[in-house]
Amino acid sequence: MPERVVRDGEARRSADPPAAAGLRRPVVAGVVGKAAEAVTLVLLATVVPRLLGPADYGRLSVVLTLVAVGSVALTLGGATLLSRYVPAAPVRGRAILARALTLRLARNRIAPFALLATVATALAAAGHVPPSAAGWVLLALAFNVAATLALQADLGLGRAAAWSARYPVQNAVLIAAVVAFYATAGVNGAIAGVAVAGGAGLALALAATASLWRASPGAPVHLPTGAARFGLTAAATGALTQLVQRGGVLAAALLSSDEETGHAAVAIGVALAATYAVAQVFVVTLPALTARHAAADRETRRDIDGDGRPGTVRDASPSAAEPALRRLAGALLAVVLPAALLGVLAVDLVVPVVLGPAYVDAAAAFPPALAAVVLAPLIALTLQAAALRLRPGAALVAAAAGSVAFAVAAVPAVPAWGAVGAATAMLAGTAVAAGVGVLALPGCSGWRLPTASLAGAVAVAGWGVFL
Repeated sequence: MPERVVRDGEARRSADPPAAAGLRRPVVAGVVGKAAEAVTLVLLATVVPRLLGPADYGRLSVVLTLVAVGSVALTLGGATLLSRYVPAAPVRGRAILARALTLRLARNRIAPFALLATVATALAAAGHVPPSAAGWVLLALAFNVAATLALQADLGLGRAAAWSARYPVQNAVLIAAVVAFYATAGVNGAIAGVAVAGGAGLALALAATASLWRASPGAPVHLPTGAARFGLTAAATGALTQLVQRGGVLAAALLSSDEETGHAAVAIGVALAATYAVAQVFVVTLPALTARHAAADRETRRDIDGDGRPGTVRDASPSAAEPALRRLAGALLAVVLPAALLGVLAVDLVVPVVLGPAYVDAAAAFPPALAAVVLAPLIALTLQAAALRLRPGAALVAAAAGSVAFAVAAVPAVPAWGAVGAATAMLAGTAVAAGVGVLALPGCSGWRLPTASLAGAVAVAGWGVFL
């Protein structure tokens, strides 16, 4: 090999970011953040339901679900988009690219938010929802969207600390605000607490990313080829995934009673807390895996033609980083599966003690909800593999199949079984999405992980039925 090529290769390798060497820092940040969030979620799942009771908690849960789904729908794809493209760009241009992508995402969300505001105003004017509740929901939605957009830019630059701290802070403020405001203004006061919590999350996000917005924008940035389409496809995938994960609460509100909605919210809320803990580990590692993937990809191209171009993003199937994803998913499944089985064993004893006698019937909804958690590592693996391979369409197909399965299951199950039906529909949608994702991305998971995941989910759900 000519001496010049050797030197160029050494220079390029030295320019690769430290993230390419390992995943310890983002994983630690994600785990610490989720541990802190777990403390707040325990309080959110115990203190708040017990204080409000099933009916009022069901109403608050609908608001929380609308804000969560709305804010996620308006920011979906952003974290994956920035985490996939920014680390693969030249080091000097990453901050500029992160800001350019974030501002573009923000501009594209103005019209959908305006449409939501118009719909909420029309519903309030027609008397279908209280005007004050509509106003608080819109304010909470705006705060959450802005906070998520800002922190997605930070995450794309490989900084996971603020991203991981956001929900522990926001949940703590939500609990305090709901407890304080419910005592004086009832459920409307609790709804106002959702907006206050969103404001706290936005304050944290702006403080963490202030330097990014103050810096000189420099020359106009040309977005990477395919980035816009990638972002739109990832956003659609995320929206359909949210339908499967959170739609059970809305289905219970539409097809059952307030009490059943409250029961469904408790079971699904606990399951989602565990699911998002798994997803968080994958999300915060994506920038480092992208850097590793891009470095290996450049080396491969140099071996072929001796002229690799740093920062070029292209599909490599299978990804050079996928072995790390499979190891991570396997390790998380080894933790999640026994925890879900223990949860099914303990739920009949724990729920009445922790939540009170009013929630005794909610215990029956936990087994299918916890079974869906067992599939979380496999779902997260397929989503990240699709991002690394630049095949967002595969993830979209899986999410679409899951959402159809959820709807088909929810329509008959929720009126018949209430909260149990809502959790069962969530499980059905999650299982179908996981299976289609594995088939759409050959080689991403091997055969052991899907087999163990599906068998574990069946065991958890079946154990709950036959206990």
